[in-house]
Amino acid sequence: MAVISMLMANNIQKLWNENKMSYAKYGVPVGKLSEGYSKYGKLVEPEEAEKKPQGLMTPSKESPTWETDVYSLISDKLGVDKNTWNIYREEVAKIESQGSGDYAARGGANDHYDGRYQLGKDAKIDAAKLLGLSLKHDAASREAFRSDIDLQEKAFAAYTAKNHSYMMKSPEYRKLSDKDKLAALAYAHNQGHGKAKTWLKTGSISKDFYGTPGTKFSNALKVALQ
Repeated sequence: MAVISMLMANNIQKLWNENKMSYAKYGVPVGKLSEGYSKYGKLVEPEEAEKKPQGLMTPSKESPTWETDVYSLISDKLGVDKNTWNIYREEVAKIESQGSGDYAARGGANDHYDGRYQLGKDAKIDAAKLLGLSLKHDAASREAFRSDIDLQEKAFAAYTAKNHSYMMKSPEYRKLSDKDKLAALAYAHNQGHGKAKTWLKTGSISKDFYGTPGTKFSNALKVALQ
């Protein structure tokens, strides 16, 4: 019986020594295993312990960085919620750049416009004023702008907010419902706020360089927001 007890004690001591070596290998203090190593009752590689669980609720590393700033801006300046804004920007993008490069699109009259929402020099100047930054329109700056999704989304939101402030000088615009204001802003995106105000006042429809009427934008928004 004493022999058996001695053998059991030796085996236990041998296992303890082996475990000490295994734990020391990974830099884990003996007698104080970290949560990552002991959570599932097994020894794991350090790099495995540091991995964060991935699941349906885990934020994607590729999630956009512009959303918080943009949704806050349009809520403050336009009184528009996230879902409504997404409808607006998607409808404008469908007309402006779908099939021609989306964020990388370049074109328009005299090849003067950039990105998903085809912003030109004047639109960038307006947006920059509200954002408190500089948006140049030279070749290098335009290329950088087309490569910057975050900046394009912020500039588009800021440009729309600036147009709204200009349009608020129109009594016809101020009388519109929120949805109809967005339709008018879509018209202004294409034609400029001056022609948009004239359209609201007189019903006279203006067209862009390619003969596209501003109502193509306003009507698209009215249908989408129904």
